[in-house]
Amino acid sequence: MTLLAWPAMLLLSAAAILIALAAWRQGPKHREVGTLLIWRRVADQHVARQERRRSFDLLLWTLLAGVIVGGIAATRPAWMVHAGVMRVAVYVEPTGPGNQQLDMDEVRQRAEDFALSSVARGSGELDADIELTFFLPSDGLAQQADVRRLQPGPLRAELAQFDVATAKFDGRILFLNARLSPVGLEDLLLPRVLQRRHGVLLSVSGGRESVTVKSLGEPAPWVSGATLISTTSVAGPLTSAYRPNSAQFEVRDVSGTRAFRRRPLLIGTGGGWSGDAHVALLDALQPDSADGRPPDVWLGSDEQMPAVRVSAGDSADLSKAELAFDPQHPLFRDLPLADFQWLAEGKLMAPADNVQSLLTAVVDGEPVGDLVRLRDGGKVLEFAGDPFTRAPVASAALLLDNAIGVVSGVRPSEWQGFEQVEGPGLLTERQAQADYFDPRGSLDMASRSSEPLEFSTWLCVAAGLLLLVAAAIAAQSKNPRPKPGAVVRSIG
Repeated sequence: MTLLAWPAMLLLSAAAILIALAAWRQGPKHREVGTLLIWRRVADQHVARQERRRSFDLLLWTLLAGVIVGGIAATRPAWMVHAGVMRVAVYVEPTGPGNQQLDMDEVRQRAEDFALSSVARGSGELDADIELTFFLPSDGLAQQADVRRLQPGPLRAELAQFDVATAKFDGRILFLNARLSPVGLEDLLLPRVLQRRHGVLLSVSGGRESVTVKSLGEPAPWVSGATLISTTSVAGPLTSAYRPNSAQFEVRDVSGTRAFRRRPLLIGTGGGWSGDAHVALLDALQPDSADGRPPDVWLGSDEQMPAVRVSAGDSADLSKAELAFDPQHPLFRDLPLADFQWLAEGKLMAPADNVQSLLTAVVDGEPVGDLVRLRDGGKVLEFAGDPFTRAPVASAALLLDNAIGVVSGVRPSEWQGFEQVEGPGLLTERQAQADYFDPRGSLDMASRSSEPLEFSTWLCVAAGLLLLVAAAIAAQSKNPRPKPGAVVRSIG
Protein backbone atom coordinates (compact mmCIF):
# COMPACT_ATOMS: atom_id res chain seq x y z
CA MET A 1 0.00 0.00 0.00
CA THR A 2 1.13 3.53 -0.65
CA LEU A 3 -0.02 7.03 0.27
CA LEU A 4 -0.48 9.25 -2.78
CA ALA A 5 -0.86 12.43 -0.68
CA TRP A 6 1.16 11.74 2.44
CA PRO A 7 1.39 15.44 3.53
CA ALA A 8 -2.29 15.10 4.50
CA MET A 9 -1.06 13.11 7.51
CA LEU A 10 -0.77 16.49 9.22
CA LEU A 11 -4.56 16.45 9.56
CA LEU A 12 -4.19 13.69 12.12
CA SER A 13 -2.74 16.25 14.51
CA ALA A 14 -6.35 17.33 15.09
CA ALA A 15 -6.86 14.09 17.03
CA ALA A 16 -4.11 15.06 19.43
CA ILE A 17 -5.73 18.47 19.87
CA LEU A 18 -9.10 16.86 20.71
CA ILE A 19 -7.47 14.60 23.30
CA ALA A 20 -5.69 17.60 24.86
CA LEU A 21 -8.91 19.62 25.07
CA ALA A 22 -10.75 16.70 26.64
CA ALA A 23 -8.02 16.20 29.20
CA TRP A 24 -7.73 19.89 30.06
CA ARG A 25 -10.60 20.53 32.45
CA GLN A 26 -10.70 22.81 35.42
CA GLY A 27 -10.97 21.15 38.85
CA PRO A 28 -13.89 21.68 41.25
CA LYS A 29 -14.16 25.01 43.05
CA HIS A 30 -14.16 24.89 46.84
CA ARG A 31 -17.02 26.66 48.61
CA GLU A 32 -18.09 26.47 52.23
CA VAL A 33 -21.73 25.47 52.31
CA GLY A 34 -23.90 23.48 54.59
CA THR A 35 -23.79 19.70 54.45
CA LEU A 36 -27.51 19.44 53.86
CA LEU A 37 -27.29 21.38 50.62
CA ILE A 38 -24.36 19.27 49.48
CA TRP A 39 -26.13 16.00 49.99
CA ARG A 40 -29.25 17.24 48.24
CA ARG A 41 -27.25 18.33 45.23
CA VAL A 42 -25.30 15.06 45.17
CA ALA A 43 -28.49 13.03 45.31
CA ASP A 44 -30.23 15.03 42.57
CA GLN A 45 -27.34 15.31 40.12
CA HIS A 46 -25.66 11.94 40.52
CA VAL A 47 -27.55 10.25 37.73
CA ALA A 48 -27.32 13.25 35.38
CA ARG A 49 -23.58 13.57 35.98
CA GLN A 50 -23.01 9.93 35.08
CA GLU A 51 -25.09 10.26 31.91
CA ARG A 52 -23.31 13.46 30.95
CA ARG A 53 -19.92 11.88 31.47
CA ARG A 54 -20.86 8.87 29.43
CA SER A 55 -22.21 11.13 26.67
CA PHE A 56 -19.05 13.20 26.67
CA ASP A 57 -16.89 10.10 26.39
CA LEU A 58 -18.93 8.77 23.50
CA LEU A 59 -18.76 12.14 21.73
CA LEU A 60 -14.99 12.33 22.21
CA TRP A 61 -14.34 8.87 20.82
CA THR A 62 -16.69 9.46 17.91
CA LEU A 63 -14.93 12.71 17.01
CA LEU A 64 -11.54 11.05 17.33
CA ALA A 65 -12.60 8.21 15.07
CA GLY A 66 -13.99 10.65 12.47
CA VAL A 67 -10.82 12.77 12.50
CA ILE A 68 -8.52 9.75 12.18
CA VAL A 69 -10.54 8.11 9.41
CA GLY A 70 -10.86 11.44 7.56
CA GLY A 71 -7.14 12.17 7.90
CA ILE A 72 -6.25 8.77 6.53
CA ALA A 73 -8.70 9.29 3.66
CA ALA A 74 -7.06 12.62 2.83
CA THR A 75 -3.72 10.88 2.31
CA ARG A 76 -5.29 8.93 -0.58
CA PRO A 77 -4.20 5.43 0.44
CA ALA A 78 -4.02 3.03 -2.47
CA TRP A 79 -2.87 -0.43 -3.37
CA MET A 80 -0.42 -0.48 -6.27
CA VAL A 81 -1.47 -3.16 -8.73
CA HIS A 82 0.48 -4.18 -11.82
CA ALA A 83 -0.90 -3.20 -15.19
CA GLY A 84 -2.31 -6.07 -17.15
CA VAL A 85 -0.30 -5.32 -20.30
CA MET A 86 3.36 -4.39 -20.74
CA ARG A 87 3.43 -1.34 -23.00
CA VAL A 88 6.47 -0.84 -25.23
CA ALA A 89 7.01 2.22 -27.45
CA VAL A 90 8.95 1.74 -30.69
CA TYR A 91 10.48 4.57 -32.74
CA VAL A 92 11.38 3.70 -36.33
CA GLU A 93 13.60 6.02 -38.37
CA PRO A 94 12.60 6.20 -42.06
CA THR A 95 14.80 4.45 -44.59
CA GLY A 96 13.20 5.64 -47.83
CA PRO A 97 12.68 8.99 -49.55
CA GLY A 98 9.81 11.10 -48.29
CA ASN A 99 9.92 9.41 -44.85
CA GLN A 100 8.98 6.06 -46.35
CA GLN A 101 9.25 3.03 -44.08
CA LEU A 102 10.76 0.11 -45.98
CA ASP A 103 10.57 -3.47 -44.67
CA MET A 104 8.15 -2.46 -41.93
CA ASP A 105 6.87 -6.01 -41.43
CA GLU A 106 10.40 -7.15 -40.63
CA VAL A 107 10.82 -4.31 -38.13
CA ARG A 108 7.58 -5.28 -36.38
CA GLN A 109 8.74 -8.86 -35.99
CA ARG A 110 12.16 -7.81 -34.69
CA ALA A 111 10.61 -5.43 -32.15
CA GLU A 112 8.26 -8.14 -30.87
CA ASP A 113 11.09 -10.68 -30.58
CA PHE A 114 13.33 -8.29 -28.63
CA ALA A 115 10.48 -7.34 -26.29
CA LEU A 116 9.56 -10.96 -25.56
CA SER A 117 13.18 -11.94 -24.96
CA SER A 118 13.67 -9.00 -22.59
CA VAL A 119 10.58 -10.00 -20.60
CA ALA A 120 11.73 -13.60 -20.41
CA ARG A 121 15.13 -12.52 -19.06
CA GLY A 122 13.68 -10.06 -16.56
CA SER A 123 10.57 -11.73 -15.16
CA GLY A 124 10.63 -15.25 -16.56
CA GLU A 125 7.25 -14.85 -18.28
CA LEU A 126 7.42 -16.52 -21.65
CA ASP A 127 3.85 -15.69 -22.64
CA ALA A 128 3.62 -12.13 -21.33
CA ASP A 129 1.00 -9.85 -22.81
CA ILE A 130 2.96 -7.10 -24.61
CA GLU A 131 1.47 -4.14 -26.43
CA LEU A 132 3.73 -2.50 -29.05
CA THR A 133 3.02 1.05 -30.19
CA PHE A 134 5.01 2.35 -33.17
CA PHE A 135 5.87 6.03 -33.52
CA LEU A 136 6.61 7.01 -37.12
CA PRO A 137 7.30 10.40 -38.80
CA SER A 138 5.21 9.46 -41.84
CA ASP A 139 1.61 9.27 -43.02
CA GLY A 140 1.77 5.96 -44.90
CA LEU A 141 1.01 3.77 -41.87
CA ALA A 142 -0.78 6.32 -39.69
CA GLN A 143 -4.17 4.65 -40.19
CA GLN A 144 -3.13 1.48 -38.34
CA ALA A 145 -4.29 1.10 -34.75
CA ASP A 146 -0.83 0.51 -33.28
CA VAL A 147 0.84 3.46 -35.06
CA ARG A 148 1.10 7.03 -33.88
CA ARG A 149 2.38 9.80 -36.11
CA LEU A 150 5.21 12.18 -35.21
CA GLN A 151 5.70 15.54 -36.84
CA PRO A 152 8.46 15.01 -39.45
CA GLY A 153 11.62 17.03 -38.92
CA PRO A 154 15.24 16.65 -37.82
CA LEU A 155 16.03 13.42 -36.00
CA ARG A 156 16.61 15.14 -32.66
CA ALA A 157 13.24 16.92 -32.93
CA GLU A 158 11.44 13.66 -33.68
CA LEU A 159 13.13 11.94 -30.73
CA ALA A 160 12.10 14.81 -28.46
CA GLN A 161 8.49 14.25 -29.48
CA PHE A 162 8.97 10.53 -28.86
CA ASP A 163 10.32 11.18 -25.34
CA VAL A 164 7.30 13.28 -24.39
CA ALA A 165 4.74 10.90 -25.87
CA THR A 166 6.21 7.77 -24.22
CA ALA A 167 6.82 8.99 -20.68
CA LYS A 168 4.41 6.42 -19.18
CA PHE A 169 5.42 3.39 -21.25
CA ASP A 170 7.15 0.39 -19.65
CA GLY A 171 9.96 0.25 -22.21
CA ARG A 172 11.24 1.89 -25.39
CA ILE A 173 12.95 0.56 -28.52
CA LEU A 174 14.62 2.79 -31.11
CA PHE A 175 15.40 1.54 -34.62
CA LEU A 176 17.96 3.98 -36.07
CA ASN A 177 19.94 4.14 -39.30
CA ALA A 178 23.14 4.90 -37.42
CA ARG A 179 24.38 5.16 -33.86
CA LEU A 180 23.22 8.16 -31.89
CA SER A 181 24.80 9.45 -28.73
CA PRO A 182 23.78 10.05 -26.08
CA VAL A 183 20.71 7.87 -25.61
CA GLY A 184 18.95 6.88 -22.42
CA LEU A 185 20.32 3.83 -20.65
CA GLU A 186 16.79 2.51 -20.30
CA ASP A 187 16.29 2.58 -24.09
CA LEU A 188 17.14 -0.27 -26.41
CA LEU A 189 18.92 1.04 -29.52
CA LEU A 190 18.76 -1.30 -32.52
CA PRO A 191 20.02 -0.98 -36.12
CA ARG A 192 17.30 -0.08 -38.60
CA VAL A 193 18.89 -2.14 -41.39
CA LEU A 194 20.81 -5.40 -41.14
CA GLN A 195 23.17 -4.73 -44.05
CA ARG A 196 24.48 -1.70 -45.89
CA ARG A 197 23.19 -0.64 -49.28
CA HIS A 198 25.73 0.04 -52.02
CA GLY A 199 25.61 2.26 -55.08
CA VAL A 200 23.07 4.61 -53.51
CA LEU A 201 22.56 7.94 -55.27
CA LEU A 202 23.17 10.85 -52.90
CA SER A 203 22.70 13.98 -55.01
CA VAL A 204 22.51 15.39 -58.52
CA SER A 205 23.56 19.02 -58.89
CA GLY A 206 25.20 21.37 -61.31
CA GLY A 207 24.69 24.24 -63.69
CA ARG A 208 23.66 24.37 -67.31
CA GLU A 209 26.91 23.04 -68.71
CA SER A 210 27.81 20.16 -66.39
CA VAL A 211 26.19 17.90 -63.80
CA THR A 212 27.75 16.39 -60.68
CA VAL A 213 26.48 12.99 -59.52
CA LYS A 214 27.42 11.81 -56.02
CA SER A 215 26.91 8.22 -54.91
CA LEU A 216 27.88 5.98 -52.03
CA GLY A 217 29.88 2.83 -52.73
CA GLU A 218 30.04 0.57 -55.72
CA PRO A 219 28.59 0.10 -58.26
CA ALA A 220 28.35 3.68 -59.45
CA PRO A 221 24.95 4.84 -60.74
CA TRP A 222 24.34 4.35 -64.43
CA VAL A 223 23.79 7.64 -66.31
CA SER A 224 22.23 7.88 -69.76
CA GLY A 225 21.96 10.98 -71.94
CA ALA A 226 25.24 12.45 -70.65
CA THR A 227 28.98 12.03 -71.24
CA LEU A 228 31.32 11.22 -68.35
CA ILE A 229 33.97 13.88 -67.77
CA SER A 230 35.72 12.76 -64.59
CA THR A 231 35.35 10.56 -61.49
CA THR A 232 36.89 11.10 -58.06
CA SER A 233 36.63 9.27 -54.73
CA VAL A 234 38.80 10.30 -51.81
CA ALA A 235 37.65 8.90 -48.45
CA GLY A 236 34.08 9.80 -49.20
CA PRO A 237 31.28 9.57 -51.75
CA LEU A 238 32.02 8.76 -55.36
CA THR A 239 31.77 12.03 -57.34
CA SER A 240 31.28 11.92 -61.11
CA ALA A 241 31.03 14.89 -63.48
CA TYR A 242 28.93 14.61 -66.68
CA ARG A 243 28.19 16.80 -69.67
CA PRO A 244 24.50 16.41 -70.66
CA ASN A 245 23.90 15.58 -74.30
CA SER A 246 20.27 16.69 -74.29
CA ALA A 247 17.69 18.54 -72.24
CA GLN A 248 16.95 15.38 -70.23
CA PHE A 249 19.04 12.53 -68.82
CA GLU A 250 18.47 9.59 -66.48
CA VAL A 251 20.32 8.25 -63.44
CA ARG A 252 19.71 4.69 -62.23
CA ASP A 253 20.91 3.26 -58.91
CA VAL A 254 19.90 0.34 -56.69
CA SER A 255 16.68 2.08 -55.61
CA GLY A 256 15.35 2.92 -59.08
CA THR A 257 15.62 5.20 -62.10
CA ARG A 258 15.28 8.95 -61.86
CA ALA A 259 14.82 11.33 -64.78
CA PHE A 260 16.27 14.84 -64.67
CA ARG A 261 15.41 17.68 -67.02
CA ARG A 262 17.25 20.86 -67.69
CA ARG A 263 15.82 23.78 -65.77
CA PRO A 264 16.27 26.95 -67.82
CA LEU A 265 16.90 30.36 -66.30
CA LEU A 266 14.27 32.64 -67.86
CA ILE A 267 14.53 36.41 -67.37
CA GLY A 268 12.16 38.92 -68.93
CA THR A 269 12.85 42.64 -69.42
CA GLY A 270 10.65 45.72 -69.46
CA GLY A 271 11.02 49.31 -70.57
CA GLY A 272 13.05 50.25 -67.50
CA TRP A 273 15.83 47.78 -68.38
CA SER A 274 17.13 48.99 -71.76
CA GLY A 275 20.43 50.82 -71.13
CA ASP A 276 23.81 49.53 -72.20
CA ALA A 277 24.75 48.72 -68.60
CA HIS A 278 21.47 46.83 -68.21
CA VAL A 279 22.06 44.74 -71.33
CA ALA A 280 25.61 43.91 -70.24
CA LEU A 281 24.45 42.76 -66.81
CA LEU A 282 21.72 40.63 -68.36
CA ASP A 283 24.17 38.97 -70.75
CA ALA A 284 26.45 38.16 -67.82
CA LEU A 285 23.64 36.09 -66.30
CA GLN A 286 23.47 33.97 -69.49
CA PRO A 287 19.70 33.48 -69.39
CA ASP A 288 18.00 30.89 -71.57
CA SER A 289 15.57 31.65 -74.34
CA ALA A 290 12.03 31.91 -73.05
CA ASP A 291 10.41 30.26 -76.10
CA GLY A 292 6.99 31.42 -74.95
CA ARG A 293 7.42 30.21 -71.36
CA PRO A 294 6.82 32.66 -68.49
CA PRO A 295 10.04 34.18 -67.09
CA ASP A 296 11.22 33.37 -63.58
CA VAL A 297 11.78 37.08 -62.92
CA TRP A 298 11.26 40.40 -64.73
CA LEU A 299 13.75 43.29 -64.86
CA GLY A 300 12.52 46.85 -65.30
CA SER A 301 8.85 45.86 -65.77
CA ASP A 302 6.12 47.93 -64.11
CA GLU A 303 3.36 45.34 -64.53
CA GLN A 304 4.63 41.75 -64.28
CA MET A 305 5.76 39.92 -61.13
CA PRO A 306 8.11 38.88 -59.66
CA ALA A 307 10.11 41.89 -60.73
CA VAL A 308 13.06 44.13 -59.98
CA ARG A 309 12.12 47.73 -60.77
CA VAL A 310 14.43 50.75 -61.03
CA SER A 311 13.90 54.52 -61.07
CA ALA A 312 10.70 54.19 -59.06
CA GLY A 313 11.29 57.32 -56.93
CA ASP A 314 10.76 61.05 -57.31
CA SER A 315 13.29 63.89 -57.08
CA ALA A 316 14.10 64.97 -53.52
CA ASP A 317 16.70 66.95 -51.59
CA LEU A 318 18.89 64.34 -49.89
CA SER A 319 21.86 66.54 -49.06
CA LYS A 320 21.29 66.16 -45.31
CA ALA A 321 20.00 62.58 -45.39
CA GLU A 322 21.63 59.55 -43.85
CA LEU A 323 21.08 55.87 -44.58
CA ALA A 324 19.43 53.25 -42.38
CA PHE A 325 19.26 49.57 -43.36
CA ASP A 326 19.51 45.99 -42.11
CA PRO A 327 22.95 44.64 -43.10
CA GLN A 328 21.72 41.07 -42.50
CA HIS A 329 19.14 41.19 -45.26
CA PRO A 330 19.91 38.92 -48.26
CA LEU A 331 19.92 41.95 -50.60
CA PHE A 332 23.14 43.18 -48.98
CA ARG A 333 24.85 39.78 -48.82
CA ASP A 334 28.59 40.16 -49.58
CA LEU A 335 27.80 43.55 -51.14
CA PRO A 336 30.49 46.30 -51.03
CA LEU A 337 28.20 49.15 -49.99
CA ALA A 338 30.94 51.76 -50.51
CA ASP A 339 30.67 51.20 -54.29
CA PHE A 340 27.09 52.52 -54.37
CA GLN A 341 26.16 56.19 -54.15
CA TRP A 342 22.59 55.68 -52.99
CA LEU A 343 21.89 59.37 -52.35
CA ALA A 344 23.68 60.79 -55.41
CA GLU A 345 20.71 60.51 -57.77
CA GLY A 346 18.47 62.53 -55.48
CA LYS A 347 15.47 60.21 -55.83
CA LEU A 348 13.24 58.98 -53.04
CA MET A 349 10.08 56.89 -52.70
CA ALA A 350 7.48 58.31 -50.32
CA PRO A 351 6.57 56.20 -47.26
CA ALA A 352 3.72 53.79 -47.96
CA ASP A 353 1.71 51.11 -46.20
CA ASN A 354 2.17 47.36 -46.73
CA VAL A 355 5.79 47.70 -47.83
CA GLN A 356 9.06 46.48 -46.29
CA SER A 357 11.70 49.19 -46.22
CA LEU A 358 15.17 47.84 -46.92
CA LEU A 359 17.12 51.09 -47.34
CA THR A 360 15.69 54.25 -45.77
CA ALA A 361 16.71 57.93 -45.91
CA VAL A 362 16.78 59.56 -42.47
CA VAL A 363 16.92 63.31 -41.74
CA ASP A 364 17.44 64.47 -38.14
CA GLY A 365 16.63 61.01 -36.88
CA GLU A 366 13.31 60.78 -38.74
CA PRO A 367 12.73 58.56 -41.84
CA VAL A 368 11.66 60.63 -44.83
CA GLY A 369 11.33 57.90 -47.48
CA ASP A 370 12.69 54.71 -48.98
CA LEU A 371 15.55 54.14 -51.37
CA VAL A 372 14.92 50.39 -51.64
CA ARG A 373 11.81 48.49 -50.58
CA LEU A 374 9.79 45.30 -51.06
CA ARG A 375 6.11 45.25 -51.85
CA ASP A 376 3.33 42.89 -52.98
CA GLY A 377 4.32 40.19 -50.54
CA GLY A 378 8.00 40.34 -51.45
CA LYS A 379 7.40 39.75 -55.16
CA VAL A 380 8.44 43.26 -56.24
CA LEU A 381 11.76 44.91 -55.34
CA GLU A 382 11.81 48.65 -56.05
CA PHE A 383 14.82 50.98 -56.28
CA ALA A 384 14.24 54.73 -56.06
CA GLY A 385 17.16 55.29 -58.43
CA ASP A 386 19.20 53.04 -60.72
CA PRO A 387 22.26 51.82 -58.79
CA PHE A 388 23.07 49.26 -61.52
CA THR A 389 24.27 51.95 -63.96
CA ARG A 390 26.42 53.98 -61.52
CA ALA A 391 28.28 51.27 -59.60
CA PRO A 392 31.30 49.27 -60.83
CA VAL A 393 30.34 46.33 -63.03
CA ALA A 394 31.36 43.62 -60.52
CA SER A 395 29.44 45.27 -57.67
CA ALA A 396 26.40 45.92 -59.89
CA ALA A 397 26.38 42.27 -60.99
CA LEU A 398 26.49 41.12 -57.36
CA LEU A 399 23.63 43.47 -56.46
CA LEU A 400 21.55 42.11 -59.37
CA ASP A 401 22.33 38.54 -58.33
CA ASN A 402 21.11 39.28 -54.80
CA ALA A 403 18.06 41.22 -56.03
CA ILE A 404 16.87 38.35 -58.25
CA GLY A 405 17.39 35.94 -55.35
CA VAL A 406 15.22 38.11 -53.09
CA VAL A 407 12.18 38.12 -55.39
CA SER A 408 12.54 34.64 -56.95
CA GLY A 409 13.99 32.68 -54.03
CA VAL A 410 17.14 31.55 -55.86
CA ARG A 411 20.15 33.59 -56.90
CA PRO A 412 21.28 33.03 -60.53
CA SER A 413 24.75 32.18 -59.23
CA GLU A 414 23.18 29.32 -57.21
CA TRP A 415 20.75 28.22 -59.89
CA GLN A 416 20.37 24.44 -60.21
CA GLY A 417 20.48 23.73 -63.90
CA PHE A 418 18.49 20.46 -63.64
CA GLU A 419 15.42 19.28 -61.75
CA GLN A 420 14.05 15.81 -61.13
CA VAL A 421 10.89 15.05 -63.06
CA GLU A 422 10.45 11.27 -62.59
CA GLY A 423 11.38 8.52 -60.16
CA PRO A 424 11.69 8.22 -56.36
CA GLY A 425 13.14 11.01 -54.28
CA LEU A 426 16.73 11.07 -53.07
CA LEU A 427 17.75 9.60 -49.74
CA THR A 428 19.13 11.67 -46.91
CA GLU A 429 22.74 11.15 -45.85
CA ARG A 430 21.73 9.08 -42.80
CA GLN A 431 19.43 6.93 -44.93
CA ALA A 432 22.06 6.38 -47.60
CA GLN A 433 24.73 5.47 -45.03
CA ALA A 434 22.48 3.22 -42.93
CA ASP A 435 24.39 0.14 -41.77
CA TYR A 436 24.28 -2.56 -39.12
CA PHE A 437 25.73 -1.80 -35.67
CA ASP A 438 25.77 -3.63 -32.36
CA PRO A 439 22.65 -3.03 -30.23
CA ARG A 440 23.04 -0.66 -27.32
CA GLY A 441 21.15 -0.07 -24.10
CA SER A 442 18.62 -2.41 -22.56
CA LEU A 443 14.91 -2.96 -22.26
CA ASP A 444 14.23 -3.42 -18.54
CA MET A 445 10.99 -5.38 -18.39
CA ALA A 446 11.55 -6.92 -14.96
CA SER A 447 8.87 -4.69 -13.46
CA ARG A 448 5.92 -3.46 -15.38
CA SER A 449 4.13 -0.23 -14.61
CA SER A 450 1.72 -0.14 -11.68
CA GLU A 451 -1.62 1.53 -11.33
CA PRO A 452 -2.99 2.87 -8.01
CA LEU A 453 -6.23 1.33 -6.73
CA GLU A 454 -7.53 3.95 -4.31
CA PHE A 455 -10.05 3.32 -1.55
CA SER A 456 -10.07 6.80 0.00
CA THR A 457 -13.68 7.32 -1.16
CA TRP A 458 -15.05 4.75 1.27
CA LEU A 459 -12.94 6.17 4.08
CA CYS A 460 -14.36 9.63 3.36
CA VAL A 461 -17.88 8.21 3.56
CA ALA A 462 -17.08 6.53 6.87
CA ALA A 463 -15.59 9.75 8.27
CA GLY A 464 -18.69 11.67 7.22
CA LEU A 465 -20.98 9.17 8.94
CA LEU A 466 -18.92 9.37 12.13
CA LEU A 467 -19.18 13.15 12.13
CA LEU A 468 -22.95 12.92 11.68
CA VAL A 469 -23.13 10.58 14.69
CA ALA A 470 -20.99 13.00 16.71
CA ALA A 471 -23.30 15.87 15.78
CA ALA A 472 -26.32 13.86 16.94
CA ILE A 473 -24.63 13.02 20.26
CA ALA A 474 -23.68 16.65 20.82
CA ALA A 475 -27.26 17.81 20.13
CA GLN A 476 -28.66 15.18 22.51
CA SER A 477 -26.28 16.25 25.27
CA LYS A 478 -27.11 19.95 24.85
CA ASN A 479 -30.89 19.48 25.14
CA PRO A 480 -31.49 16.38 27.32
CA ARG A 481 -35.11 15.21 27.63
CA PRO A 482 -36.49 13.82 30.89
CA LYS A 483 -36.79 10.07 30.95
CA PRO A 484 -40.23 8.55 31.33
CA GLY A 485 -41.13 8.35 35.02
CA ALA A 486 -38.43 10.78 36.09
CA VAL A 487 -39.28 13.31 38.82
CA VAL A 488 -38.23 16.91 38.35
CA ARG A 489 -37.45 18.52 41.68
CA SER A 490 -37.03 22.15 42.52
CA ILE A 491 -34.77 23.32 45.26
CA GLY A 492 -35.88 26.34 47.08
